Amino acid sequence: MEYEIIRGFDVIIIGMGAAGLRAAIASHDAGARTAILTMGDNSPTQCGATTTAEYSYSAPLGIADPRDNEDVFLDDINKSGLSVNNPELSSLLAKQAGPRLLEMHSWGVRFDTESDGTLQQHWLAGHSYPRAVHFDYATGREMARGLHKHAVAKGIEVLPYRFAIDLIVEDRTVSGVLVLNIAKDRLEVITAGAVVLATGGASGIWDLNSNPPGIDGDGMAMALRAGVELVDMEMQQFFPACLVSPPSMRGTNFPFFSRGMLLNSKGEAFLENYGLREGKDVRDVLAIAICKEIEAGRGTENGGVLVDFSQTPSETLEELTKNSKIRYLCDLGFKPLEDQMEIAPSAHFTMGGILIGPGAETAVSGLYACGEVSGGCHGANRLAGNALTETQVFGNIAGAKAAEHGRCNPQRDSEPCVNPVDALIGTVFARRGSGDIQDAIDDAKRVRVIMDQNAKVIRDEYLLKTAGRRLADLGRKEFSFDVPSGNEAFDYRKIEALKLRNMILVAKAVVASALRRDETRGAHYRQDCPLRKGEWDYCNVAVKLDCASGEVATYVRQRGNR
Repeated sequence: MEYEIIRGFDVIIIGMGAAGLRAAIASHDAGARTAILTMGDNSPTQCGATTTAEYSYSAPLGIADPRDNEDVFLDDINKSGLSVNNPELSSLLAKQAGPRLLEMHSWGVRFDTESDGTLQQHWLAGHSYPRAVHFDYATGREMARGLHKHAVAKGIEVLPYRFAIDLIVEDRTVSGVLVLNIAKDRLEVITAGAVVLATGGASGIWDLNSNPPGIDGDGMAMALRAGVELVDMEMQQFFPACLVSPPSMRGTNFPFFSRGMLLNSKGEAFLENYGLREGKDVRDVLAIAICKEIEAGRGTENGGVLVDFSQTPSETLEELTKNSKIRYLCDLGFKPLEDQMEIAPSAHFTMGGILIGPGAETAVSGLYACGEVSGGCHGANRLAGNALTETQVFGNIAGAKAAEHGRCNPQRDSEPCVNPVDALIGTVFARRGSGDIQDAIDDAKRVRVIMDQNAKVIRDEYLLKTAGRRLADLGRKEFSFDVPSGNEAFDYRKIEALKLRNMILVAKAVVASALRRDETRGAHYRQDCPLRKGEWDYCNVAVKLDCASGEVATYVRQRGNR
């Protein structure tokens, strides 16, 4: 089958969010010829979930409270992770959070400051001290802007409108990426000495999610097919407050819920019934409590609960009116501080992902992963603000390590072996029939409904097995796509359809992992196993792909400290 070969790079970064940009900068600074692949254009607005990360970057700078330090931060991470997180990765996050933040700030990334010019630090639930550094409610967007500008100034090449179909792996070593050039509807093989996956998480496999379109676990699926394991896939964080009404705003995070009071459809404040305090608890317990209230029949007609600000102090309301997101909602004709807003938990952040080591390395030589696509750093629950921190700490590590490997790899410019490339192409484009595209898109929607109904916040064996059967049925269906023809009038729906096999594979990994962990811990809530079990301490559920059957298989990884 025909494809164009593109050479000349030591390192390819797949993904242009905060992790991908940071990896590209580190790789370039280490002397590697580096390029970023992105499905969108070369602009900071195309930086994926980074642009929707609203609130903060966590760093133990000790500005707001001098008692804060790396050790306290690490202790907070470990408490939240509930012995699921990899201590090596968590330690790196705590130690390097501050230096990476100050580095970004020196590059021109803006953060809110006090009148004397010092960085503002606010307290967030689960943190011992105030350590949230932010830029209004647009911290991620500002990071994307600043990092993108810095990368462009360095001359880092961006290859836009590229959808990564699969990794090219020979003898457990990555040699490049099979790509669909969206703009030209042609296949490309881009060779490199090293590849960094920075494609984001998998929250898009749920219907109600707070991520931008396209965050469907693509990198995780590619890694599985390349022979890399995933870990902690049952640990999916659901943000407690996502708008479910009006329909035009469905899926929009509403982080201001902690400044108001949560009411059920009867007008009753209910958090105290679950032993919780308004705005003082971490996200997993809040999401579980809200879902229990909804499932008990005390939710709204749109499947949510209400946020009420009628008893919020006037000075707090005055502060909220200055917020850019509140102003945006008001500009759209809503009155978020006067009317009761309907919210429900939404898929927000994937704690699990690609199994990596402290050098962001995977089991495939030359393949690295960073940011939300990787797993192990957060464990059973991620502290607020640590998502953006993770992108910079591990993006920096991944980029530097990939550059070291890629520059020394003599195969980086060699001709790719025809057999694995043709096999990859044949898997996706083996049969013709572009009429199947809409069927595949419809089935992608079905995956999201299955996950919402059976594998969301509250889970049990029956629901998870139901999800497994329904996903298996979808996985057995055959979908065929025309081999790219070079017709520049490209139908973008093909990308949505091509994502279906990734979505099914990652959804199966989540369901299988959730079935395997027969306890409740952090974000993983099993109503049929509601207690935390000691035998699961310092244990992780890992997922691998059975090459013979094409199905996922799980096993338990045990660590020390038992």
